[in-house]
This record gives sequence, C-alpha cells and structure tokens, in this order.
Amino acid sequence: MKMTLNIEPKPQTRPRFSKFGTYEDPKMKAWRRQCSQLIEQEYDGQFFDGPISVDITFYMKAPLSVSKKPTPKARAKTWDMFKRFTSEMLWHFKKPDIDNLVKALFDSISKAGYNKIDKKGIVWTDDSIVCDLRACKKYSPNPRIEFEITELE
Repeated sequence: MKMTLNIEPKPQTRPRFSKFGTYEDPKMKAWRRQCSQLIEQEYDGQFFDGPISVDITFYMKAPLSVSKKPTPKARAKTWDMFKRFTSEMLWHFKKPDIDNLVKALFDSISKAGYNKIDKKGIVWTDDSIVCDLRACKKYSPNPRIEFEITELE
C-alpha cells in the first residue's frame, strides 16, 4: 500500500514542562491533526495488525542557497547541486533528525480514524507492529511524505 501526503514534513517536538504540568507544542498538535485528516481522506488500503515493513521518504523544503536557480555564470558545482535538487536526488543531511520525523508520522497514522472502543485506527493497531523500517530524507521543490506499507510473512 503506497500513499503520498501533500504536507511538509515536521519533526516530533519534545513535551514542555511548566508549573502547571506538561504540555505539547500547539503547532505540533495541529500538524499531526492535519496529517491524520489527510490519511483519513485518502486511505483506502487494508488494515494491518501483524508484522509490517514501512518504507518512507521525506521530501523536505530546501533553503534558498539550494533552491534558487543559479546564474548562467555560476560554477558547475552549483548547477549540479541545483539539478540534483530539482530531480529530487539531493540528500537532506541537516536537522531535523529522521527519527523525530518518523515519530510524528507514525503518531499521525496511529491517530487516523482512531476508535476509542476498539482502540485502533484505520491503518494499523499500533506502530509497535512495524518490524522493518527504511526512512530517508531528500530536498524537493515539492515538500511531501511518501510511504509504503507491506505485510511481512
């Protein structure tokens, strides 16, 4: 089951503490809610409750130094980087950490269509059933998240 979420990837933030207790960043909550809604609208695959493999690619927004079209007199290295960026072949090796991106996505998938009575969502019972994971992040002119879930034997 393959799926593309047209939403800019965002890393899971750490909980904050105050004298009133712990709380989560409201922007993070809003992003996860939006991501879960996208999954609910577009997901039409099977429900997973056994061991699965997940393959994720996070296409990240690039800084202006990478995404801006170089001048005709620019160095060959600059042109090469720009071409790799436009063809989505340029690795994103800066922050945010990939594990925090995965956490935010998995939480959104788990919450999509969550039923309090059955204690499960529309995609899987819980992200603990993920036994094999491959994740990568690349720069792209079109930020999004693509993932594929396959059942393991």
